[in-house]
Amino acid sequence: MPRVYFDNLATAVTRDDLEEYFSRAGKVRGVLVVTDKSSGKSRGFGCVDMEKLDDALHAIKWLNHADLKGKRIRIHPGPLREQN
Repeated sequence: MPRVYFDNLATAVTRDDLEEYFSRAGKVRGVLVVTDKSSGKSRGFGCVDMEKLDDALHAIKWLNHADLKGKRIRIHPGPLREQN
């Protein structure tokens, strides 16, 4: 599955918010938000697994720098390749 990374995430954004946000670009297979071990609060970054490479490319192109709960999320490509 192609994976994209994000940062500059507002602390109020949940995994469900991210799944809904990224599903605008295509099918989402999984979402990971990195949290602080001691507080459990979001550290403002993570990754999303998309079903198809085209979905990941659409997310990078169309969702990058858009407002998500008051902050402009930044989306970065991971190693964008189809995995069997």
